[in-house]
Amino acid sequence: MVLQKEKNHNNYYKEMKNFDFRGVQCSKEEADTACWGVTKPKGSLERLYFKLPELGDNEVRLKMLHAGLCHSDCFKVEEGWCKGATFPLVPGHENIGEVVEVGANVKDRKIGDFVGVGVFRDCCGNCKMCLRGEDQLCTGCCYKDTYDPYIGGYSTHIQLRADFTFPLPRDLDKKKAAPILCAGTTVFAPLKRWGAPGMRCGVIGIGGLGHMAVQIANKMGMHVVALSSSINKEKEARSYGAKEFICSKNEGDMKKLEKDRLDIILNTAFIPDITEYMKCVIPGGRFVQLGIQEATKPTKFNHLDLIWEQKVLTGSLVGNRREVQEVLDFCSNFDIAPVVESFKWADFPKAYEKMAESKARYRCVVDIADTYDNQ
Repeated sequence: MVLQKEKNHNNYYKEMKNFDFRGVQCSKEEADTACWGVTKPKGSLERLYFKLPELGDNEVRLKMLHAGLCHSDCFKVEEGWCKGATFPLVPGHENIGEVVEVGANVKDRKIGDFVGVGVFRDCCGNCKMCLRGEDQLCTGCCYKDTYDPYIGGYSTHIQLRADFTFPLPRDLDKKKAAPILCAGTTVFAPLKRWGAPGMRCGVIGIGGLGHMAVQIANKMGMHVVALSSSINKEKEARSYGAKEFICSKNEGDMKKLEKDRLDIILNTAFIPDITEYMKCVIPGGRFVQLGIQEATKPTKFNHLDLIWEQKVLTGSLVGNRREVQEVLDFCSNFDIAPVVESFKWADFPKAYEKMAESKARYRCVVDIADTYDNQ
């Protein structure tokens, strides 16, 4: 929403301290979009209405079809990562929408196109990260996230730069596709970047991220080892493509894995001490942290193990725009889909509560367009 205005990002935002550039809260009768959002930190979801700003030349307006709920939405609402979110806050960065309006300069999107919207909506295009293709790491854009301060996907309509929307492959199930924009991309990008066919790949946690990681790593040709604290997850993990299953609470299982170690581990869980898991990585292997804990809960590990065997402990932030499109195409080509629970528009608070309590299996998705009129 900003680049097409041809103004310096920082100066532009300083001029707009009230965040009117995202849209103005208004009555239901005046609104362009109806939303579920919160008005204060740790608040409950409630109905909010906004008048959206004039569509920019490089933007599209979308009618939202399906919204996925991600646990990071809770951290944002509760300010668990950092303080300073903009309220009222409308979350949502796993979304499927239909293009209903296009800006004057938009050439590669048209009315009626079905597209996905992920974690980011903007980048500066000029910083070192952007120039090397890692726009998700952009350092020159004040507000690159899809929401906060902007209006996120818990809405009937949103608008953003056309080049931050992603055409949906025709064979992809729209009702299940929304979580691929965040959960799918988050596990796909590091697997593509650091994995290879034939590698022994460990996936810690068979949940929203983990069940996608097992499927994707398997289709990439890796030997997948699923790790879970629950022995009851074994049958399910194997159904997604895991060749081995390790119960992390079983000391014998973990000792066995130390002898037949892993080339790469994706950790999708919140684990305060990863020392025992790091022991299961081969010398020179990689441990990728994907699950994000509260800022007040740092992760512990054995630095001697890290150094003596030259292991790599790293993180991965979702993916760049190229990788987002690649994972959508990959999931379409290999018939990969997240396990989702569907909710109606009026039940958004129920979906949010279930997600916040980690009771979803494995992603809550709200069918917005199908159920809004039946609110």
